[in-house]
Amino acid sequence: MDTVFAEVVIPLHLPGTFTYRLSREHASFAEVGKRVLVKFGKQAIQTGIIMEVHKNAPLRYEAKYVLDILDAQPVVTPEQLRLWHWVSEYYMCPIGAVSQAALPSSYRLGSETRIVADPRIEPGTELDIQEHLLLDTLKQRNDISLDEAAKVLGGPAVAMRTVKRLLAHRAITTTEVLKERYRPKYVTYLELNPSYEEEEAMSQLFDELQPRAHAQLQLMMCFVEMSRYGTDAPVPVLKRALLEKSGVGPGVLKSLITKEVLIPSEHEIGRIQDKPAQEDAFELSEGQQKVKAAVESGLEEKGKVLLHGVTGSGKTEVYIRIMERYLEEGKKILYLVPEIALTTQLVQRLQKHFGSQVAVYHSHYSQSERHEIWQNLLEPGVHDHRIILGARSAIFLPMKDLGLIIVDEEHDASFKQFDPAPRYHARDTAYYLARLHEADMLLGSATPSAESIQACKDGQMVRVDMHQRYGGVRMPEILVADMTKEAKVDGLRSHYSFMLRSQIEEALHEGRQVILFQNRRGYQPTWQCGTCGWVSQCTRCDVSMTYHKHIHRLKCHYCGSHQEPPLHCPACGSKQLQMLGFGTEKVEEELTNLFPKAKVARLDSDTTRSKNAYEKILERFEQRETDILVGTQMITKGLDFANVGVVGILDADMLIYRNDFRAFERAYQMMTQVAGRAGRSAEAPRGKVVVQTKSPEHWVIQNVVEHTYDRLIDQELLERRNFGYPPFVRMIRLTVRHKDRQKVEDGAAYLVHELRTFLGERVLGPEYPYIPRLKDQYRKEMVVKVEREASIHKVKENIQNLVDRMGQDKQYRALRIIIDVDPQ
Repeated sequence: MDTVFAEVVIPLHLPGTFTYRLSREHASFAEVGKRVLVKFGKQAIQTGIIMEVHKNAPLRYEAKYVLDILDAQPVVTPEQLRLWHWVSEYYMCPIGAVSQAALPSSYRLGSETRIVADPRIEPGTELDIQEHLLLDTLKQRNDISLDEAAKVLGGPAVAMRTVKRLLAHRAITTTEVLKERYRPKYVTYLELNPSYEEEEAMSQLFDELQPRAHAQLQLMMCFVEMSRYGTDAPVPVLKRALLEKSGVGPGVLKSLITKEVLIPSEHEIGRIQDKPAQEDAFELSEGQQKVKAAVESGLEEKGKVLLHGVTGSGKTEVYIRIMERYLEEGKKILYLVPEIALTTQLVQRLQKHFGSQVAVYHSHYSQSERHEIWQNLLEPGVHDHRIILGARSAIFLPMKDLGLIIVDEEHDASFKQFDPAPRYHARDTAYYLARLHEADMLLGSATPSAESIQACKDGQMVRVDMHQRYGGVRMPEILVADMTKEAKVDGLRSHYSFMLRSQIEEALHEGRQVILFQNRRGYQPTWQCGTCGWVSQCTRCDVSMTYHKHIHRLKCHYCGSHQEPPLHCPACGSKQLQMLGFGTEKVEEELTNLFPKAKVARLDSDTTRSKNAYEKILERFEQRETDILVGTQMITKGLDFANVGVVGILDADMLIYRNDFRAFERAYQMMTQVAGRAGRSAEAPRGKVVVQTKSPEHWVIQNVVEHTYDRLIDQELLERRNFGYPPFVRMIRLTVRHKDRQKVEDGAAYLVHELRTFLGERVLGPEYPYIPRLKDQYRKEMVVKVEREASIHKVKENIQNLVDRMGQDKQYRALRIIIDVDPQ
């Protein structure tokens, strides 16, 4: 029999695959998509995925044996592996990093280094305090991990030095232990010992317990009631429920188990809780029915449709009716949203209509929950999920019989993964996924991206418009507050114009709610000396630190470092310190002072760190327990509240004046999206939106006021065509990083010089970005523009070869070069 090899991808940031040898035992059931256990490096053990089984021995090294095959059936489908290859090639990313992003960590068994004392060696007295401390710890605990050693010794650096010295003394050894990341969830049920099933035996037990074991008697009485004792169909009792109802402690129950009166048994349960569908017989309006017919016709014709529907037009109801047809045909649906925040209300809406057919997949779910959804899609059992609702990572799920991909809010930049690799765009990746499965695609947005609009103009997809809000509700009235004028006339000192304050007062008086948008969290973004102009800067990043009042700390929003605010200026000693600007935390505080009777809540990444915090904040707002909701871009999209009368955009200029060729498009999209939260009910008065700006005549602001999206996007497309920007050219951004600024300068200059030898004037830069240094790393960027008709594959190949050569050059190999295809 010929020797058989497996091509294995390791879920680490490594290029290419690795060839391993299969024993005769393993060769018989090795299969593409199964996980294997392999030795990687000198000692480490890793889980890999078989990409190919073949008989070609590697030429440059002797193949190690596969240690074990972990699965009876593949856990990754052939379509997923093809998607991984495409993402790796298109976004110029190691396939190991793609598999790392795609697979839930519960599928990645890995070895953990454990430190063990060697009893045969008696260390000498020359050991230092840390070494003695580690050895004393090992005497008590036998073995510990490197992380545990770091906690004992006061940090990873000290731990590594100590471990290296003790290894040199041969006082300790290390071993690799496999670490299982997924554990099934179990619950304990209790059943009655069969010897007590007779009434006489039970009566005798009660007599024995009554005089001296009142707590046990109380628990048994509850058990009898809950287990339906004495009926034809007794049932086991959930341990947790029994303890709650009886009100006794676990020790009492343990006594009855020890006496073998009650017998415990563990049952595995899933973490995914299905919800039944409810009666949801909504009817589409005449306009929605026409749109539905047009969308279905477009899907039949092209397989791809862009649904441009104004905010509040009822796109979700159209989606639901279209989804029903695919479900009837036995197809599955992937429903992508840009952020986890959008899933809350959408999940409720979809589960109400489709019940247990809906599964949710995003990063706020635990790894075990994501593992179970993955497994349920591979092998439908108790759960048969037909609709998968998720953020961008859901694109990597093992979809079978995929019929439709819906990309809601398709314009949103959150569909793009920025860091770490793979830096993929979920919307664009979905195009390839749809092609793999021969599935249809439906994109939806109130403010579609320039790329999608141009694709419609080029005939690549069909555009369908919804110009009217559902139920005849009028679009909100957009009011513009000129902050410069108000400051001159009224000496405005607060962050709220007279117009906005009066609109909030009127809305609260009428019992309506208010949403205020400020796309900056924290209390105040700048802590400055009024005497010399010193600004509190992050020591690791070239940004000012933001003051957070509730914790009285200055924080860097890029690296996470924090410090106490200074009492005097470190530069000149002055105590004239002042805070400039305002974030959501300050807005919340000022509103409490301006409107003391109103209940104010804040929705940003600081208030939604826990798993269910976002849902709780929105639930209180929906139930009208909150009058004013302040938030960042988390509140701008997808939320549907009938009682919102006023929306305030506190600083429109911050959105418009950004160093980005997409700034005007993004500013319009964000302002229009948040404005769309106002006045969504037919029973309520027309919604109002107050836009605060120092540039009221700016053409973006005017387009927002007049709801003229097509006019803005046509102007944007004209300028991008003239100046060579997407969607008319492809862009690749290269970033050189290192802690040494001079090395970054030299490396960037060399990289640009070499790029221009084969790309000429298509290379722009190098330039420092708006923030030159992040997390102690200096950065310099260059952009490659490639015409649509040019061979992008050849350009990428040349770029990758150049980067690989620099990685092998002693002068440049310490540099980190990041490649971002289609940067956003």
